[in-house]
Amino acid sequence: MKMEKSKKHINFSKVFGIIFCLVTFGLMITMADLFSSLITVGGFSFVNDNINFSEYKLYAVYTAKYQEKILANESSENIKMQGGAGFLYMNENSYYIIASIYETEADAKKVLTNIIEKKPDASIITITIPQIVISSNLEGQEKSVVNNSLSLFKNVYKKLYDISVSLDTTVINEVNAKLTINEIYSEVQTALNNFNTIFNGNVSTSLLKIKLGLEEIETHLDDLINTNLTLPFTSLVKECYCKVIYSYKNIASHI
Repeated sequence: MKMEKSKKHINFSKVFGIIFCLVTFGLMITMADLFSSLITVGGFSFVNDNINFSEYKLYAVYTAKYQEKILANESSENIKMQGGAGFLYMNENSYYIIASIYETEADAKKVLTNIIEKKPDASIITITIPQIVISSNLEGQEKSVVNNSLSLFKNVYKKLYDISVSLDTTVINEVNAKLTINEIYSEVQTALNNFNTIFNGNVSTSLLKIKLGLEEIETHLDDLINTNLTLPFTSLVKECYCKVIYSYKNIASHI
């Protein structure tokens, strides 16, 4: 009798172990299925068939704002001569004269502190680029191209920002800056060519806006490289990345 009880005990343990393994395995599969539908990298994610880019906030230091464009243009030229972007940013019926744009509010505040005595009307305005959600049945390579295209706006801004800082601190000169900008220009051309090759003109309204945005960046960079203006080159670089951010905001607001 004792032997029989021992055998029953052993059988029960095996059954329990098998059930435990099956439940654990099933749970692992369930979790794998759950996480396979959401893949997040950096500021974008693939949620099922959607492409999702999170909201992006930037902080612009402006030297003044005007209701009349004529006055804004005059102020813009003065800021450009001093090495600022002098970019006219229209917001709530006012023209903001943007000197530069920063990724963190802390950096913007440091710059504001340095210029507030000479520019008493200077302040900070937050530029919010809305979340981008593209609902589609894109294939893997198509998703990759769209992701790379949208990521390019932020990447180009960052690279141009770094170039402007290097110019302001005399780490590089205009010749070196243009060489680096040429490399960025080539990256944009490659992205645009890939976009055209993959989609071959068969694009939705949302994808068309992205394509047009890439073409805008290409034009801005080409103008920057081939400029004949006598303004400080660092000013033109700053103005260029302001244009890139404006294009990105325009795309995000209308997709």
